[in-house]
Order: sequence, then C-alpha cells, then structure tokens
Amino acid sequence: MKKSKAKKSEKLICEICGAAAARIVRRPQVLGRGTRLTLVENVPVVSCQQCGETYLTAETLHELDRIRLNRDRLTVPRQVAVARFSGGW
Repeated sequence: MKKSKAKKSEKLICEICGAAAARIVRRPQVLGRGTRLTLVENVPVVSCQQCGETYLTAETLHELDRIRLNRDRLTVPRQVAVARFSGGW
C-alpha cells in the first residue's frame, strides 16, 4: 500500500479485492506471549467494507517489529484484566 495520509472518510483501494472501499481503523494489537506479552494501542489497520478483509501495511508491521524489539524501552507496565474464552468449541 502506498504511504498516504487518508482522511477518516476517504476510501482507500483494498489490496485484496481492489475495491475503493477500504479505510483505516485503529485497533489494539497483541505481541508476544507469557511474560513478554505486549499490548500495542491505536494500531492502524486497513479494513475493506467490500470484501471484509482486514490487514496491516508493511509500514505498520515494521513499526510493530520495532516496538517488539525495543519493548523494555518503549512500554509502560499496566495492569490489565484478562478473560479466557470458554465457548462451546
């Protein structure tokens, strides 16, 4: 995806289906596991209203990798409530 600053209402071209129906939404992303678990807030995710796919751009993936590699320097410890899904699967 080309680097661009899209306005909130501006539609982007979906890299999956090619429709001009994608937009940037902000979501939390979890990295790692166990004692190295890290929650990254406000991650830009491309979401297509046409095909329903969501994906991260290469730029976002690089930034998440940088955060993961520099976790101790870039994060602030917080307590978070954790629930375990107990659905019937």
